[in-house]
Amino acid sequence: MNFLTSNVVKARDSVDFAEIQAGHIRAFRAASPAGDAARVSQGLVVIPTDTATDEQRAKYAAYVEVRSARIGIPQGPGKLLFAQDLLGTSEQIVEALYAHAGFREVREVVFALPFSFEHDDYVQILTDIATRLGPALGWESAGG
Repeated sequence: MNFLTSNVVKARDSVDFAEIQAGHIRAFRAASPAGDAARVSQGLVVIPTDTATDEQRAKYAAYVEVRSARIGIPQGPGKLLFAQDLLGTSEQIVEALYAHAGFREVREVVFALPFSFEHDDYVQILTDIATRLGPALGWESAGG
């Protein structure tokens, strides 16, 4: 069994999303027969802007701003905490990822796309992930 962490966690004694997520990863590995070799993926929303147009950058910033109002504040009776969406150049996103306690616990990530964007936005985001962000994180394509 593998584990995909969510970009939503429950606040109990802390509102530090990254530390809570890192704790979940450590607990899973401690309980797994595979131990530290247990496969864990981290799920986050990342929006690289390397090749985005000015209009796309403005749209993405507005999207993240609306969603940022809930960051660090437990939501509802379940006390849910949401991860900060990562917006910026690939270099800025790499820096934010390496500063994230949950990211430092994993060897793979799953980048989620926002639901409300247009086709051209997804092409730009996926192209930046494949050609800039991924390689900056050490990803290599199957072709070399």
